[in-house]
Amino acid sequence: MLSWSSDHDGDTVDLTSIGSGDGLVGEHAEVLWRFASACGERNDDELAAARQAVIDAVDEAFMVDAAAVAANFEMMTRLADSTGSRLNPAHHEHVAPAAGALGVAEAVSRR
Repeated sequence: MLSWSSDHDGDTVDLTSIGSGDGLVGEHAEVLWRFASACGERNDDELAAARQAVIDAVDEAFMVDAAAVAANFEMMTRLADSTGSRLNPAHHEHVAPAAGALGVAEAVSRR
């Protein structure tokens, strides 16, 4: 979705940099990267600290918006998994570059 929305907006996004956390850009990129990473981990202390870092850098409303985005991605993944949904093979060619850049194949399932 990120690569498609940035293409639509005429922006260039280096997905490899996003996936690794190197070369982050944007006013609040570092605290958002920390928060997004903490959302995918199982460390309540780090998640609380990352949430607070977003609040300290911006404000509570911004943190709530960031949490809503993270929750929505989690929800979409669970919904797709629970229905047995699989990516249409016709879309593999379009998705493969982004998946490769983000290291999706190396991700370890938490299930």
